[in-house]
Amino acid sequence: MITSFKMAKQYIKADYEKINGKISFKGIIKSLMFEPGFKYIFWMRLTQFYWLKKGICFPLYVICRFILKHYAYKFTYDISYRADIAPGFSISHHGVLIIRADTKIGKNCWVRPGTCIGKKSVEDETDPPVIGDYVQIGFGVCIFGNVHIGDNVSIGGNSVVIHDIPSYSVAVGAPARVVKTLK
Repeated sequence: MITSFKMAKQYIKADYEKINGKISFKGIIKSLMFEPGFKYIFWMRLTQFYWLKKGICFPLYVICRFILKHYAYKFTYDISYRADIAPGFSISHHGVLIIRADTKIGKNCWVRPGTCIGKKSVEDETDPPVIGDYVQIGFGVCIFGNVHIGDNVSIGGNSVVIHDIPSYSVAVGAPARVVKTLK
C-alpha cells in the first residue's frame, strides 16, 4: 500500500518504466493522454494514496476517486484502489479487467484484458488471491479463491486458476495445470 507521496511517485515511475522505458516529462504527458492502461494505473495510485490520507486530503481523494470511476466506465477496468498492487504493474490493452479489493499482486506483473481476479463469491470467507513478482497473466484468465501464484509464472490465455501455481512455471487450461517448469 502507498503510504507517502514519495512512495506514490516511485510506484507511478515504476509503472511507467515497465511500459515505456526511461521516464521523461514529455513521455508521462503522452502516456496520460494516449495510453488507457497507464492512465488508469496513474489515477488508481493517487486514489489509493489519498484514500489512506483522507482525513487530511479528503477533497483530493474525492476528486481522484471521481476521475478513477470515470476511467473505469470508459475503459471497462474495475481494479479496486484498495488492492495491494506493487510497483511495475502493467495493463496490456484496453478491455474488461476486474481485480477485487484485498488482492495482492507482486512487482512487475503484466495483466491482459478479460482477466478476473478475486474471491469465488461474495460470501466467500477465504483469503483473496496472492500473486507473486514478475507474473504474466494472459487474455481471459480467471483467478479465484485462496490461490497463491509464485514468482516468474506465465499463465496462458483463457486459463482458470483455482489451485496454487509454484514459482518458475507455465500454467494453462481450465482448471490451470503446470505444463512447464522454467528452473
